[in-house]
Amino acid sequence: MKALRVIYSAAMIALLGISGTFAQDAIPIGLSSPQTGGAAYLGQHQRQGAELAVAELNEAGGVLGRQLELKVQDNQCNPTQGVASADQLIDVGKVVAIIGGLCSSVTLAIMPVIERAKIPLIVDVSTNPKISEAAGAGGNIWTFQINPSDAGLAAALGDYLASKGTYKSIAFIGEDSDYGRGGHDALKAALVKSGIEIGSADFFIQGTADFASVIARLRSEKPDAIALYAVGADELNFLRQYRAAGLKIPITGRIELSDLQASLIDAGALDGATSVFPYAPSVDTEGNKAFVAKFTGKFGEAPNYQSFEGYEAVKVLADAITRAGNAEPAAIRDALVTTSYPSLLDETISFDEHNQAHNKAVILRVDGTKVVVDSTSGT
Repeated sequence: MKALRVIYSAAMIALLGISGTFAQDAIPIGLSSPQTGGAAYLGQHQRQGAELAVAELNEAGGVLGRQLELKVQDNQCNPTQGVASADQLIDVGKVVAIIGGLCSSVTLAIMPVIERAKIPLIVDVSTNPKISEAAGAGGNIWTFQINPSDAGLAAALGDYLASKGTYKSIAFIGEDSDYGRGGHDALKAALVKSGIEIGSADFFIQGTADFASVIARLRSEKPDAIALYAVGADELNFLRQYRAAGLKIPITGRIELSDLQASLIDAGALDGATSVFPYAPSVDTEGNKAFVAKFTGKFGEAPNYQSFEGYEAVKVLADAITRAGNAEPAAIRDALVTTSYPSLLDETISFDEHNQAHNKAVILRVDGTKVVVDSTSGT
């Protein structure tokens, strides 16, 4: 009998231990992000921003008394791989929500997956207007976009370029993807409204090595500016060839004026270039200055747009879980609808009827060898 009591007591202790472990299980959240391929540098920054936010939240006691666990799947900036990454996060990772997938074509491919699974998706980097057009009222109620779309960014850039009074015609260069083509359509509409003509439009396949023919055409066309919509290695490759060709046509559009372009900026090759972006590390707010210091201290380089959005996406998701009172996907979705979260840019992140937030647009300008914030505006 004594032996049975010992066995029973041991079993109860084991069961309590298991129950206690379950009570303290981490909350799994997913990140679909390009960790390899041409957009890997940007994806790694997105991951680092998310990791920093998770570390801060966990050090402060977690969310609802539980730690957050970030599970990352590589989508390679490829829609097919993006779907596979979302399936892996949902079926194997058992995540309660997904952040991602950085490239617009990937995000659009993931949206039906999360809708079927009834798992919230927080879009933090992708900008194609089709995303919010298909989300929210009358559409995919599980998708939420915390960053401005190309439509809002293009409107801000169009107003800015028109205010200069020196641009009559702007040529367009973009990747042949939802990002590039969506950016072209949004920018064309904004520029026409501002009285500026869109000239030639060239779309290139991702991974294109040689832009000689495009550059020759631009040299002949002589537009007042070139609007560039590309990401990662493709963007850097075009700008290097643009510089080597000795073109003096000003560059504008959606240029990543961060450490990715540091060598060109330091050499003065992009002097006078302008860009509309949802973020810059030099934005002068107390929250952003603290974030830049923490990120730089941890990773040894300044944050960029992707790391900023990865960071804020985790914070917005954690806020929704806290307000929901549990980590069930449906409850998180309901809490996201009523989000009112203070962004590091001193703007409030809240969602319209299409689950689209309207954070600030930042107009950047290269002054010699220094990137400066020329202005900010709403989107």
